[in-house]
Formats: sequence, structure tokens, C-alpha cells
Amino acid sequence: MHVGKVILKDKKKATTTRPTVVNFSSLLASISPLVTMDENLIIRYANRSLLDEFKSTQSEVTGVPFFQAFPISKSDKKTFLEKIELSKTKRIGNCEFKIKEKVFGYSIFRFANEIGIILKDITDIKKLQKKVFNLHSKLLKLQENERQKIASELHDSVGQTILAAKLNFTAFAKEPIKMQECFGVGLSLIDKASQELREIYTNLYPSSLRELGLAAAIKSFLKDFTGANSYKLTISIQLKSKLTEEMQIHLFRITQEICTNIFKHADASEIKLILEEKKNLISLSIADNGKGFDTELIQIKSSGFGLENIKRRVEDMDGNLEIHSTLEKGTEFVIQIPFK
Repeated sequence: MHVGKVILKDKKKATTTRPTVVNFSSLLASISPLVTMDENLIIRYANRSLLDEFKSTQSEVTGVPFFQAFPISKSDKKTFLEKIELSKTKRIGNCEFKIKEKVFGYSIFRFANEIGIILKDITDIKKLQKKVFNLHSKLLKLQENERQKIASELHDSVGQTILAAKLNFTAFAKEPIKMQECFGVGLSLIDKASQELREIYTNLYPSSLRELGLAAAIKSFLKDFTGANSYKLTISIQLKSKLTEEMQIHLFRITQEICTNIFKHADASEIKLILEEKKNLISLSIADNGKGFDTELIQIKSSGFGLENIKRRVEDMDGNLEIHSTLEKGTEFVIQIPFK
């Protein structure tokens, strides 16, 4: 990067005052940490803010490969290279990598034959986000407790409907001719109670999860929802170990959230779910052949709390979430949870 001068003129007094001369390097020194490099990722220039941040000198970083000057992790390095490639066609922002104990956000821009990187120390912001995430996790736990309580109360309420149906059937049994209408009323009440009960249990706390376990609950949920819509459904669940109740709830809710979004938005005809245990990992993959979406755009502009809730639940289990999607070819959610 060539350091020159910028001349600022006051238009009103251009004929009576001398031009104000500002050294361009002074401007660069005052902004966020900035580094430029060539296409081979060799550093060409670093401003004063960056040198101060990393306690380096210009001579120590100029001409040095970027990853030598900034030893980021292997996974962050892979993402960084992908973003560099994407920067050829669009501006890249809202990215981050970790160097030692600090987290830096970065944006990538191109000019002439150079690549510019603007950094910002977001370590404190990430710590604050973690506190918010923990509060969110506590909120989710409270929600689950309330759901179980409400499910129990609503069960008693539906029980009254079933009792009313029973009274109608009893009346019909005693006087079939005179009380013929009671039979139809009883059937409609049973049908209503059965449907409401299924919806309540599924949305609040599915009885199959408590009584039969995670695999049965997931299969029941998917078959109920896909049956009426003629989806081609593939389910493979291979779990050898008994999962904690909390983990079962998280995995069921994640499945519920993802699949509900597929039913509502994906325009898919096939759904494939694989839940299996691999050494010290629980792996959940849910894929569809729907219309897909732009994964970067959905993370920046996503509305509602669906994707956010999935992320939080995965983070609560110290897991990892990956979303792979191609327009008109479908989407796959891949979740891996450490498990002992």
C-alpha cells in the first residue's frame, strides 16, 4: 500500500486560505487494525492500530505470510481461505477467528491488486454473548418445566372430555333407541379428545418421549406429520447408550424444529433422518430435497427464534451445528454432540 497525502480544501475560502494537508498514514493509524496483502497472502502493509494490538513492528510483519504473523486455528484458517475466495465476488463481513485467548471479528475488501483485512477485538462482546446464551439456556429449562406442568393439567382437562363421551355411551347402552343420538355425540367427543391429546403431548411434552424413549418419540412425530403430506421418509436411529433426559429433550426439540421448518418452507418430497452413536459422539443428520436457501443470508437476516433455538440447544450440549444447503437441491442439518 502506498502512503500518500490527502489535501482537503475549504471551498468557501479557497482563494484566501492555504490547503489543509493531512498525512494519509495518520488517518490509517487512527482506524481499526488494518492489514493488506497480495493474492499469495503475503503482508504488504499493517497500520499502527494493528501493530499496537499485536505488539509488532512494520518490518516484522511486512513480507511475512499472513498465517505466520497471525497463527489462527486450523478450522478458522479453512474458513478464512473460503472467505478470501468469496471476496472476489462480494464484500465479506461479520466473520471471526481466534488468536490465543482473543477473538477478532474481521471484514475483507479488495482494491487494486491487494486484499484488505479490517480487524476488531470482540473478545468482550463474545463473553457477553455467552452470558446471554446462558440466560437463554436457563429460560429454555424453565420452559420445559412449564410445558410438563401444563401438559399434565391439559391431560386432566381432556380427561373430562373422555368422561363426557363415556356418559353418552353409557346412556346409549341403557336405552339404544331413545338415546340413539348419544352414540354419535360420544364418538365425536372421543375423536376430539384423541386429536387434542395428540397435539398437546407433541407440542408440550410428548408422552412417547417419557414412556418409550427418544427413538419412538421421533418416529411417532415424523410419521404423524409426514403421513398426511405423502413424504418419502427414511429414518435410521442407532443408539446403544441411554441418554440423559435433558439430552433426549434437546434432540427431540431440535428434530421437531427442523422438521417443522421443512414442512412449512422447504417444498420437499423426501426427508432423511439419521441419529446414531459414534464412539464419543451423538450424531444427528436431517436432510431434505427441498428448495434450499442461502446459508449466509439466513444467518444474517433470519427472523423468528427457530434457528436461534436450535443453535442454543446445540451449544447447551457443547455440540457443533453445520448447515449445508444448495438452492433447488435441498438442505442438511448436521449436529454432533460429545457423549461419554
